[in-house]
Amino acid sequence: MIQTNKTHWASISMLLVFGLGASVLLMTSFVLGISSLINLFTEKGDPAGEMIGSFAFGFQMVVLLLCAWFVLQKTMGKVRADLPFVFPFANWQIFAVIATMVLSAAIGGVIAYTEIPWLGWILLPVLTLLVITPPLWLLFGLATNGIDLGPRWRVFGIIGLSMTAGPLIMIILEIVLLLGIIIAGSIIIAIQRPLLMQEFIRLGRMLEGETNPDVILGLMGPYLTNPLVIATIIGYIAVIVPLIEELFKPLAVWVFATKIESPAQGFAMGVLSGGAFALFESLNASADGSSSWPVIASVRAGTSLLHMTTSGLVGWGIASAFREKRILRFFAAYFTSVSIHGIWNACAIGTGISSIGESIGKPEWLFNYIPALLGGMFVLGIGMFVVLIASNRKLTTVSAVVPVPQIEKNEEGVQ
Repeated sequence: MIQTNKTHWASISMLLVFGLGASVLLMTSFVLGISSLINLFTEKGDPAGEMIGSFAFGFQMVVLLLCAWFVLQKTMGKVRADLPFVFPFANWQIFAVIATMVLSAAIGGVIAYTEIPWLGWILLPVLTLLVITPPLWLLFGLATNGIDLGPRWRVFGIIGLSMTAGPLIMIILEIVLLLGIIIAGSIIIAIQRPLLMQEFIRLGRMLEGETNPDVILGLMGPYLTNPLVIATIIGYIAVIVPLIEELFKPLAVWVFATKIESPAQGFAMGVLSGGAFALFESLNASADGSSSWPVIASVRAGTSLLHMTTSGLVGWGIASAFREKRILRFFAAYFTSVSIHGIWNACAIGTGISSIGESIGKPEWLFNYIPALLGGMFVLGIGMFVVLIASNRKLTTVSAVVPVPQIEKNEEGVQ
């Protein structure tokens, strides 16, 4: 059965974005795969890490092509594109996901610890996918169980946009603002403290071509311990980055804001946006084949919970603003999400800075700050999980499922 032949420009635009994104992902995956193969035989670089990256980009390409297929159904006017999407979640999957993640992390940890290049090159890419992706499935299932997700083409369109246009906008804005901060800081230092600027220039020359991390930390140690430098780093990571990401992570929810039927569906679409972004970020950030692999891969599960919870809240706020004219609810949800994200980032960057304390002459940081920061992240993680589950319980009791009018309107050619 086919709908009217009316051109659906929204789906066509998404197909163009997805096609360009899939091409970039394919090219990147191919280049990384060839590079990892060469480094494996020449025993240079990190062949396992590069192959993890190749698998990650390849997997994202497959997901993006899957999204494009469902969106294409809408472009072609197929009625099934507007059928309600039902996420295949069941309680038994909770145990399956936990078992898969723990077993994969344990096996990968042993492989990474052995530091056998060819073994890590073969197995770590697959194990990375098994550690990163199942928690996303589980969290989305728990957060959206019982909530109407709307037409399937829109669900997959949101996934695709959250893996392409959303991250691109965020990366560009974050880089521009970071460069602005660096340029503004350089101008201020050059005017007020010219001798310090000359010192920075000499430091830059000394660091040119230097690859030894101990030497680099030794040279930069006096500057990294400066309270103003630490405050600037934490301010950027914990304030500016969350402000940008929490606004643009649910980009697709903004795009479909007038079509979302309820705040509950807005929450579900926000969780979906956060999960798709987490997939993009976590897979790309896990391309490390060293002995640090189990820590890096496992920590990404925590960031997935962060992104899905905060984006879910913002999605709920967006839908509330458009459907119920509750503008203040949006701002409350947005700044709550920014605060949660900011605290998490502050703890994470604080842990990173403290971990190099011994190398920069501040060994007390390792014992004074890291336990508290890790404890804070742990408590915050539990809190986010509770918020995710509680939001689902609350919203499923007030949400109204209205799939029939949606399909009838679409059959008449109206989006």
